[in-house]
Amino acid sequence: MPSSNEQVSAQFLFRTYLSCHALHARKPVLLSALKLTEPELRDPRRWFNHHDIGKMIRVTQQELGRDDIQEDIARNMVPAGFSDAGYSAFFEHELGEVLESTLMAQGLGGLNPPYRFQRSIRGDRLFLNRDNLKSPNLIHLLFSLICQSALPWETERLNWVRAAHFGHSRPVGFQGLMRGKSIPCHFERPATYLEFLPGAFSITNPLQNSDLQIATRRQNRFLYDHSPGLQPLANLIYTYLLRLLDKPGLSLDAAARTLGIAERTLRRKLVAEGLSFRSILERVRRDTCKLYFLEGRRSLAEISTKLGYSELSAFTRAYSSWYGYPPSRGRTAAIAA
Repeated sequence: MPSSNEQVSAQFLFRTYLSCHALHARKPVLLSALKLTEPELRDPRRWFNHHDIGKMIRVTQQELGRDDIQEDIARNMVPAGFSDAGYSAFFEHELGEVLESTLMAQGLGGLNPPYRFQRSIRGDRLFLNRDNLKSPNLIHLLFSLICQSALPWETERLNWVRAAHFGHSRPVGFQGLMRGKSIPCHFERPATYLEFLPGAFSITNPLQNSDLQIATRRQNRFLYDHSPGLQPLANLIYTYLLRLLDKPGLSLDAAARTLGIAERTLRRKLVAEGLSFRSILERVRRDTCKLYFLEGRRSLAEISTKLGYSELSAFTRAYSSWYGYPPSRGRTAAIAA
């Protein structure tokens, strides 16, 4: 359980780290600034101080020679698949539910969620609590992530985000929020919040998918209820694999290093629970495959890559071993249903 000084989950800090690297900040430089190793960032049990986000952004600014990069970092952090925390939020019923579920999934604020939503006839608002999130860099990053998550509901004539209000002073080099959208930004305000058009949170989501929501909630209950079929260590490995499924380097050895135990010890403990690293990985892939089939918008080749297979043929063999028929048949049946 995080302490009062630990406000950022490992998965959020890790995604920020990967995004900074994608912008060509060097991994050793980023890790040195954080005084952490990559396995420590991959550990789903870890929580970090919100100032670590600020450190990473400042180092990336120095590496790239640019001041205003939060929006570019956020763009790489918008969930793009079920291994990204918050992706299932995109299939909620209304925009307000999408944004709230997206924020909830990030793991921010430690024991106290650092945000609240307010619906009003004068305009819907999303407030951030500056007592929890004191880093201006983190606030800019979150506002950019939220605005970009709302893009599918916007048109050329209508931007749902009406203005941004910041409690801190204007940062050096700040060029605006969502460049090109002309969102007014106000600084040194009594509260920090995004202002939306009236009724924005009640807008029906064109991507809503109740079947997919039921499936993801069932998976979450399976993950966090410690059911008899999945003991605590296997639960941890499942969570670890789910968040890294579409990234390279998945192995028992890498998991052991992340958890800080010997590979042989991890293997022995899993065997004692009647499981293996391979069987848990197969279950993660099988469960996540169902979600992609329910989503119904991706090719089999893309789903194969998202599940961590190097080739479509490997995915086809695995799927056929699970169900006795090829994935093309399973995907067709899921879309029809």
